[in-house]
Amino acid sequence: MDADLRFDRLEAKLDKLADAMVKLASIDTKIDGLLTHNNTQDSRLNKHSEEIDAHSIKLAVVAKSSGANEWFVRLLIAALVSGVAYMLRG
Repeated sequence: MDADLRFDRLEAKLDKLADAMVKLASIDTKIDGLLTHNNTQDSRLNKHSEEIDAHSIKLAVVAKSSGANEWFVRLLIAALVSGVAYMLRG
């Protein structure tokens, strides 16, 4: 009788241990999924970062060339105004 009671307690503890193992397995599966998702997000973020870097380089090149174009337009306007002033001098 005493042995049956001990076996019942031991069986209950084994059942709790089995339930805990099932929970651990499901948590492990969830963690694996989260790690996969995290790696996917990291790779996407790296791709976007590389694209942003490429755009910033292009923007720097365009800004440099537009600065030269701006000075050319300023010189052209100054020449036109000087020409008109010379013609109106008269």
